[in-house]
Formats: sequence, structure tokens, C-alpha cells
Amino acid sequence: MKEFRSFRLDPANHRLWRISDEGESAPVAITAKAFDVLRYLVEHAGRLISHEELLEALWSGVAVQPEVLKGHVLAIRNALGDDVQRPRYIETHRRRGYRFIADVTTTQKTDNRLTHVAAPSLIGRAMPLGILREALTHARKGQPKIVFVHGEAGIGKTTLVETFCRDLSNQHTSLSFGRCIEGFSGAEPFYPIIEALSRLIKGANGNKVQDALITVAPSWAYQLAGILSREHRALLQKVAHISARSRMLGEFCDLLEVIAEDEAFVLLLEDLHWSDFSTLDLISAFARRKSSVKVMVIATYRSDEWAARGPALKQLVNELMLHRLCDSIHLTGLEQRDVAEYVQADDSDEERSFVQLLLHRSSGNPLFLGTILDHLHRTQLVSNDHGRWKNNVPLAKIHFEIPETISHVVETKIGALDDETQRVLEAASAVGNIFNPVVPAAAAGVSARRFEEVCETLCRTRTLIHRHNVDKLEGGEVVRLYRFNHSLLREVLLNRQGPLRLAQSHALIGKELERSYPSELSAHASFELAEQFSNAHEWSKGLTYLKIALQTAKRRFAHQDALAILDKADEIATRLSDGERELMQMTLLEDRASIYAANHDMRAQQTFSGLAELAERLRLPDVQARAELGLAFALSWRDAATAVSHLENAARLSDEQTEPQLKARIKSSSAIWRIWIGGWDPELAKVCEENLIPLRNGLDRQITAWGLIEYSMICLISSRYRECLETVDTNLQILVRHAADRPEFNIFRAIWMAHLGRPWAYTLLGEWGHALREFDASEALFVGNANRYSICTLETLRGFLYMMAGDFQAIKDICGKLGFYQDKTGHQPAALYTPMLTNEIRHCTLLAGVAETRLENLDGGIEILKKLEREMLEKPVITDWYWLFVLEWWLADALLRSGDIVQARLYGDRMLDRSERTIEITWRAMARELRCRIAMTENDLERAALLIHDALRLIEMMGAPMAEWRVHRTAAQLSRMQGDSTHAALHEQLFNKKAQRLLESLPAGHRLQETFAHLMA
Repeated sequence: MKEFRSFRLDPANHRLWRISDEGESAPVAITAKAFDVLRYLVEHAGRLISHEELLEALWSGVAVQPEVLKGHVLAIRNALGDDVQRPRYIETHRRRGYRFIADVTTTQKTDNRLTHVAAPSLIGRAMPLGILREALTHARKGQPKIVFVHGEAGIGKTTLVETFCRDLSNQHTSLSFGRCIEGFSGAEPFYPIIEALSRLIKGANGNKVQDALITVAPSWAYQLAGILSREHRALLQKVAHISARSRMLGEFCDLLEVIAEDEAFVLLLEDLHWSDFSTLDLISAFARRKSSVKVMVIATYRSDEWAARGPALKQLVNELMLHRLCDSIHLTGLEQRDVAEYVQADDSDEERSFVQLLLHRSSGNPLFLGTILDHLHRTQLVSNDHGRWKNNVPLAKIHFEIPETISHVVETKIGALDDETQRVLEAASAVGNIFNPVVPAAAAGVSARRFEEVCETLCRTRTLIHRHNVDKLEGGEVVRLYRFNHSLLREVLLNRQGPLRLAQSHALIGKELERSYPSELSAHASFELAEQFSNAHEWSKGLTYLKIALQTAKRRFAHQDALAILDKADEIATRLSDGERELMQMTLLEDRASIYAANHDMRAQQTFSGLAELAERLRLPDVQARAELGLAFALSWRDAATAVSHLENAARLSDEQTEPQLKARIKSSSAIWRIWIGGWDPELAKVCEENLIPLRNGLDRQITAWGLIEYSMICLISSRYRECLETVDTNLQILVRHAADRPEFNIFRAIWMAHLGRPWAYTLLGEWGHALREFDASEALFVGNANRYSICTLETLRGFLYMMAGDFQAIKDICGKLGFYQDKTGHQPAALYTPMLTNEIRHCTLLAGVAETRLENLDGGIEILKKLEREMLEKPVITDWYWLFVLEWWLADALLRSGDIVQARLYGDRMLDRSERTIEITWRAMARELRCRIAMTENDLERAALLIHDALRLIEMMGAPMAEWRVHRTAAQLSRMQGDSTHAALHEQLFNKKAQRLLESLPAGHRLQETFAHLMA
């Protein structure tokens, strides 16, 4: 808090208070931006603040003229009652800036941790409460704990955790919580986590939390940028950022360590049965992280609503329980002694019978028990004397009939309320289980203040609702949140309203929510807004907010959550008019297809086909061309020839495009993927180069970035490895930051290409240590996203590096991990390491064949490689043409070592001929080196000399670090056979130099150093 001359500035709550002589505080109306200017001046009191400094601090990255400051300073002077001629607070220095001249003192800020409503005394829950307290004791000792609290609706989960959390602030333990919300909100990635962090930022230690977000969790800071302070937002812009779900999981765990550095921290996640998939992954990651952080996570869920998130929640809890990574508290119904304690019954026969009746009717459910007693009390069948319940009539005469559902009982309770109170509750039910007075007031037909008064009256008797927490509106106004005592109460209130009235209420609530959230926070509120407008039958608006939610899921790389959002959007799209519906369905199809393609899900083929048909019917050639490109990619996993035909279709469709950049993008993409799928083609390469100019010169930087990401693949297979890396690194940043909201850019596939291309390029560059680090980082990302195809492909690429470094046992281990030897060993690979597509199975087979040839099974390995070559030639799939270089080199080498010179020459010539059709220097040089050794074995030294001379020319022209040492070693051997000791010594020196460079690129002590040294020998 900052105080100065009758005013108090509260930065955490964004409020300015006027302090009277009697010490009473009154809020001062001031706009949000004027408040930011005042805060900056106060925090730098006594110093002249230039116009430029203010603009940079508060409008960083936005083009704003200095004159805009005058209006905000005038607003501040009006709020403070300051006189520009005789200033007491702000002094103006013409053309230079402003100085805050009042004396400023800093007061200790009160802790505004979460506080819970005082819970009633807990009945029958001593044991679960003890489990929670014991878990907290362990957490305080640096043994992090996760405790799941679950049971049926109304069983008392909330009462238990609120009782436990009530006294945490007195135990040097901080607390924050987030809740999962039924409906669309349940699909937003990390929804309750974002809410919990938002509350921490608004709390007493908000600055510390914001500092931690910037330094250790920038991915999370980007998600919360809208509520960061201006200073922290400016710092955030300087932080390099590529968001990925695996990064967010790790960063969150690091963030918890900072938050719990000084005192233990409890994170409460409520109603996990409505959770998004990403939050479940986060809990799993935290549970498996080995650390001594002083954190306790409590998660509540309704065990009768497992299906809300399918098997995911059940699987998570079962796995963590199996590995003893969590505790579980299953709340069951109250027992007879508990009910007796609840009604304060004595030990007489009659009161025992009364307790048994209540137990029978309520099944021990505390919510049902309380509702039944209220109903009996209202009908004067029972009475309550200071908490002690007793029957007013003989039990035999209590003939009330408990309805089949609790709704009738709740309806009776609601019906006893006055009309205004019923309208308030009904309007609140349209918002959700938790609500503030401002949002539903218009739907109830009352002012927000009157709405609050009704809620406070209900809370005093804890009738249907209770006080929850406080929240802050955009303008800085603090409001009370209220919560229904149980979601069943809300359901009854919803069901008693007619569909027309309910739709009107949702429309009014949606409009109020739009006013309540500034633009930078609309993404976090998008699910809630989508639900309200959809329930109001404003389908287009509902879809608009769902699209914003989809962008959020994309930025967080939450594939499952993105698909769940698309399912919701598909439902709403059917309500649109014909023309509008088809355009929306096309957009949703492209989004869905991009996710399937990124995961190499076989549904991608059908989805892209549907998109192409719809785009053709709507006469949208650009969308149709993109669909053909996507369809070709999906088909290439099993049939390269068919895939190429669709790429040709895309190229033809591009001729209908009049915009040069878009036309260049499709033509370039078609040519690139035809090369990538079918092999090098000089004419197609020329098409790529020609379209680079209009692609780069276009106005849409994101189209340029996407085109260049694809072009990097051409660089990779034409020996421009460094250019490939630079192109990927530069353009991926642009796509990640800006293209998540554009379905035509498959951001997931771009990530896939980058995280496979980087380690591959470093391998070919001979920077093997760097490649190993890239392999590890990429695997962490793919595992975090459960992207099975990418994991398997990555493992085979890692095996390729081991192959070139001579670690054949490691290659065999990879093949075993991927299930190649399961018929012999019975070992089943893990789900994420099970190859399914043809190309990944072939890559694994290739690795296994090479490993066998070097591990005392030369003949068996040769047969594996020969059979694989026949398959690749008969039915080629994506990149088979490239991997045939690897196969034929190792096969010819194995045949040469076996003494089968004729067969070795056959495969050597095949590779030599195949390599001549490319400009890939590494494999052209490797082919000549291999064929030279075969000629040397045949004593055809003249042919050998021509071949090795050609190989030397190639590596000197462009460089091929992975091939150079082999070429020089073979050149030295040939020179010795020719009796040329001078050139032999020269090439031996170069061989050692080139090989040593590869050896030194590996991490010190890595096993590849030993295997590669053995291979060199």
C-alpha cells in the first residue's frame, strides 16, 4: 500500500481510497489507465518522469502519441482535487514530463489469502480430516502430497476441505484454489490452474508470484499476461518464448518450488470430474516429479461423474494409487452414530428410532439429511431447539413421503421463498455453481446491489447458497462471490424455468459477462461466454467464443482438449442457417484435420477428404488446395503414388488463385511435399525456388513463415543443413506466436517438422552432442503430448545417429523398445512406443537389419535388409527414397564383409545410380566411397581412383561432415595400394582430423565416444 496526503493507493486491488480525518476509507472513481499512470508516478515519487518513460512503461509495443498522457493526468488531478497552478500532488514540466511531489509512505499490506466461510462442525469426518492434516505435515517437511477427496453428490467433500483449509493462514501455510466448471469451461486447458494462479497474483504475495512467473514459468506468464502488472508485462515481452505443453508442465512444477520456498503451499482443485485433460496431465506430472517442494494438492471430484472426462480421471487416480504417488479419501454416507450426533439425539429407544428413520430416508447423505430435516421442520413434524432435533409427533404418524429424487424436496424449500428471492436464485443458476451479484442481476430484474442484499440474507441462514470468496471486476470494484450449497440445488432451479425465459436469462448474462471482461482476459472467459450465448440460442456468438477457446487450446498444445472444443462447436454449428453452417463446418473441419494430421491419426484422411468435397461445392479453391495438400500428407503414410496425385491436384487448383503470395504458397508446398514423398526432382526444386520470391514478398508474414518452414525440409535433403536450422528457428517463432487462430496453418505439424528436423540436421552436420540434446528435448515434448507417431519416428532417427557412430547394441535396444523382437522375447512395447504406420515400421526394421549385420548375425541381417528393400521398391511410402540410401549403403557394406563381391557391387551400383538423381552431398559421397572399396577388393584400382576422386571433390565443394572421415580413410587405403605414401599420409591426417571433430562433439564420457573410436579403427 502507498499512502500520501489523505489518499491510499492499493496496487494489488487496483483501487484508490480517500481517507477521512476520522480514518474512514471511501473509494475514488478513476479509470484503469489513469490508475496505472498514477501508480507509476507514486512509485517513482520525487523523480521527473519523462513522457517517453511513461509511454514505454505503460504502452510498451503500442504506437501512442505523448498527448494521450494529458487526458489521463487531468483525470488524476480531478480525482485527487489537485490544482495545476498550485499542485500538491503532480507537478507538470512542460515538454519534459511529470513529477509526483507529495510525500509517499509504504504501509504493510494485509494478507488477502483465500478465506473460507466458517464451516459447520464436521460430523463423522474425523478420520479423513486427520488424513488431510497428516498429509500437510509431510508436505511441510518437503514431502509433496496429492490427496484426492471423492464421493457422491452431497456427501460433504466441500465441507471437509473448507474445514481443513479454514485455519491454514494461522499455520504458516498459504492457499489458493481453482475450480472446474461444468459445460464448456471443462474443456479449457489448465482452467482451474489458471484461476488459482490468478488468485495468487491478486494476493498479498502477488509481486513475488509475478516475478516467479517471468523467471521460471514464462509459458504460464503468457497465459496470464492480461492480469500481470504493467512492469511485469513489459518484462515478459523481453523473454523468448515457445509454448509447448511439456514446457508448461515442467515450468509449473518449478513455479511451485518458488511459491513454497518460504512456507508450505496448499493448492485446492475443486470438482475435478469436470476437469480438462491438460489439468489431469499436470497433476500426473507433479505426482511423478521427484522433489522436496513443500506443496500439498487437494483435488475433489464426484465419483458418480467419472464419465465427465471419460476414463482419463479414473485412469489417473488408479495409476497414481498403484505407484503410491497420492492419497485417496473416499467419503461415504454417515453412519447411525454420526446421524445421532448431527441431531443431538440421546440414547433413548424413541430417539434411536428417529435416527434410524432419518438414516434410512437420507442414506447417510449429509445434503439429503439436511434437506429432509428442513422439510419436516417446515411441516411442523419435527422441531429444532438450539441444534437438537426431535420429533413432534410419534414416528408412526410421520407419513411424509420422500420423493424419488431430491428435486421435489429442494423445490419445496425454494417455493417457500418470496418471488424476488426465487428470481434471484433462478438467475444465479443460469450463471453456474459460483456467481457474483453483477452478472445475473439484469436477468433477475433487479440491481446488482439488491441482488447482493438478497444473497446476503440467504447466506445468514445458509439457505441454498453460502459466501464463497471475493473477486475484483475490471474497473477495480470488489464483489462477493456466492456458491450454491450443492450443484443439485442449481439443477432444480434450472429445471423449474421455461425454455424461453431461460434463454433470455442466458442472453442477458452473456452480455454482462462481455462487459465484465477486458479483451486481454476474454480467452479465459471464452468457455463461459460460449455456454451462455449457446444456451441463449445465439449460435454465432457462441461459436465465436468457442473459436477463441480453441486458440487457447492450440497455444497450449492440448490436442485432446482442442478436439473436445471442436465437438462442442460441431453441435452448435448444426443450428446455423445453411450458408453460414457450411462455412463454419469447413473451418471446423480444417481445424480438426490439422490436429489429426499432427498426431498421424488415420482419421485425418477421411477428414481432409470431407474438407476437399465441401470446399469444392462452395467454390473455394484455396481451401480445396489446402485440403488436397493435407490429404496427400495423410495418404503418404501408406501410399506415396496416390499421395503425389493429390499434390498435383493442389498445384492445379493454385492456378485459380489470383493473390500472388497465396498462389506461391500452394505451388511451393505442393512441390516440396512431392519431393519429400517421392524423391528429388530438379524441376520441382526449380518450382520451389521460383515461388520463394512472391512468398517472401507477400504482405502476410505468417504465410511466409509457414512456407519457409516447409522449405526448410528441402534445405535438409539438399545438404544445406545450417540453412535448414536457421530457417526453422526464425519462422517457427512467428507461427507459434501468431498462427494458432488460423486453421490453414497446421501449427502442430510445424512443431513436428521442427522437432524432428533439428536433431536430424545436427546429426548430418556432425554436431552429435547437440543432436543428442535435441533428441532428448523433442522426446520430452512428444511424450508430454502423447504423440505416439512422433515418438517412434524420433527413436528411429536417434537410432540413425547411433548407427553412424557405431553403437549397434544401442540400436538393437531401440528396436526392442519399439517391439521389433516381441515375437522372440514376448516383450510388448509401451503404447507410446508402438510403431503403427508403414514408414516407422520400416525405419525400425532397417535399424534392426543393420544392427544384426554387426552383432554376429551377418547373414540374418542381410536377409532382413534385402526383404525390406523389396518392400520399399514395390510399395513406396513417404521418404522411402531417402532411407534407401541408408539401406543400400549398409547392405552393400555387409555383403562386402561377407565376401559376396558380386552382390555387393550390385547394391553399390544401385546406390551410386540412385544418389546421382539428388544433390544430397552426404549420400553421394558415401555411395562413391563404398563403391571405391568394392573396386579395391576387385583390384580395379583405376575405377577406384575415379570414384574416390569424385567423392573428394564433392566433400571439398560443399562439405559433408558425416561422410568426410570415411572418404579420407578410404582414400588413404587406396593411396597405399597404389604405392603413394605421401598422399596416403595426407589423407590419414585428414581422416583423423575429421573423425576427431565428430568424437569431440559428443558429451564427455558418453558411450558413443567409445563405440565411434572402435568404428574408426
